[in-house]
Amino acid sequence: MKVNPIDILPTQDFLKPGTVEYIFGCIADGAESGLPPSPIVRKNLEGGLLAIDGHNLIAVRLALGEDIEVHLAESKDDGLEVKDQKDIDRNADLLEKYNQVPELRAQTVLAGVVTFQDLINRNQNLFNG
Repeated sequence: MKVNPIDILPTQDFLKPGTVEYIFGCIADGAESGLPPSPIVRKNLEGGLLAIDGHNLIAVRLALGEDIEVHLAESKDDGLEVKDQKDIDRNADLLEKYNQVPELRAQTVLAGVVTFQDLINRNQNLFNG
């Protein structure tokens, strides 16, 4: 499903500089096939979308003002269709984090990161190029 990244809630308070740079490079070069797989999200009790993984890609798409394709998982076993190792890795993150993300979300908010825009602002040096 395609969503506006502003509607996704982060569950971590950091981005990986190398990954953000890599994603911007793929987009600039028109090599979108090199991008990480679609982020996996789940709904919270209020119906909001919690990011399970893919924070770097979500932040880049938000910075570019673009909607993003996400995979909405309804359980820890509801992963991406496996096409390559990247999908296997995403599904492993899902299995590990599905039940943890509500608590991780609370910790992220306590760390001062409520939205993906907060993550961008905290890492402004990655988005000024």
